[in-house]
Amino acid sequence: MYICLMSSVALGLASIFVYLYYLRQGQFDDPEDVKYQMFRDDNDDESKS
Repeated sequence: MYICLMSSVALGLASIFVYLYYLRQGQFDDPEDVKYQMFRDDNDDESKS
């Protein structure tokens, strides 16, 4: 019982640290931007030609 409790606490803390690491890296800055990125890339290619 004690091992199960400690392993779940350790897994929870590890998850929080992974989330904070990627939050500081800017992974979650603008999740809506990804779906519009495709249109900007197409427009940039057409304007260069």
